[in-house]
Amino acid sequence: MVKQAQNQLALYPTPAPIMQEELRKQPLLEEIERACEYLYAPHGTLTEAQRKKIYQHFEQLFRLMNSSYHVELLVPTGYFDWSSFWQSLHQFFPQFAWIKAQTEEPKYGRQVYRFDFIPLAFREIGFPFGIHLEDSLTQQLSLSPEEALERAEQLLLELAGQHLSDVSPKSKEASETSAVVPLKQAEEQAKDVARVQQEEVKQESQSKARLRAVNQKLEMVIEKLEVSMLYSGIQYFERENKEENDWDKRIKISLREYTYLLQKARFLEQMWNLNGELINKTEKMTVTGNKLVYERDQVKHIKANLSARDIHFVLYECQVIESRAKVHARPWFRKPYVKLMKMDYDNLLSKAAYFDLLQGESALLERMVREQKDAPVKEAQEVG
Repeated sequence: MVKQAQNQLALYPTPAPIMQEELRKQPLLEEIERACEYLYAPHGTLTEAQRKKIYQHFEQLFRLMNSSYHVELLVPTGYFDWSSFWQSLHQFFPQFAWIKAQTEEPKYGRQVYRFDFIPLAFREIGFPFGIHLEDSLTQQLSLSPEEALERAEQLLLELAGQHLSDVSPKSKEASETSAVVPLKQAEEQAKDVARVQQEEVKQESQSKARLRAVNQKLEMVIEKLEVSMLYSGIQYFERENKEENDWDKRIKISLREYTYLLQKARFLEQMWNLNGELINKTEKMTVTGNKLVYERDQVKHIKANLSARDIHFVLYECQVIESRAKVHARPWFRKPYVKLMKMDYDNLLSKAAYFDLLQGESALLERMVREQKDAPVKEAQEVG
């Protein structure tokens, strides 16, 4: 949280709570596409196929969990030109997808505004667009992650100050003609200042506690998702594969499931490459204790049955499956569905399970790398 005069600002890794007044709301996927277009500009123009992948990727991501952040701004009651500030946010932070602006009735002479956003960053490996605040700020401000975050908060506060005046334009002319403030009014203002200071201390304490709780909850949710993906992948490949006679039977699944499975299959090669890089980074690290040693041995055994050539062949298989599948996007009085051969469906299930397996292992490896990097810092802090 940063302060400047009577203004204060904080960034939170969660969606803003619902407030009394919604000032602006933008379509989520359209704003994400706009930010992705800006990010991709140095490499060319997005194709229709790329735009479709962006929509599919982030639609699936936000279906699992709302990954938006929000800026909380506290300013004195008066004239705050939030609309101009909203435009400035787009101008100074173009890699953020700004999706919502809210406010509520002022209390103790202060007014709260909250602005939801998605911090997007460009990645060289795998899917090119990801959600990560520090990476996004580092790319936009060309600073280290710590410096970028501090500078971003200062910049946001400075922008807010530029769009704030003591009185609204309508009352400005009238206020200029009055140079004397009545004693009673001055006393009331002093009381307001005291109440504001008390409220600031209370809000700051609550904000810190809320942020700690939110971070702990997010870490637990993410960790459970990572481990569950790893286990689900292992369980799938541990099942006994029986020869089935109805491999050519046409079955029907929802368009949502079909899209979800196909998306995982398409990005299997990128996940394979990323997983390989992480394994190279961690192969010299000692893995003991509760680091899921047994599970990683199972993963290694499963991966040994699939070669790099098989992985590179996946995109061609996806094209063949798509050519045989029949998509019914707008059936009468029914939800969209897809008809495909059972062997193609089983093939997609297998690839999706393998994607989950690799993604779960990669997440655990990334955590090991982070813990290895953080260990010297923690030791230095404890010694200090």
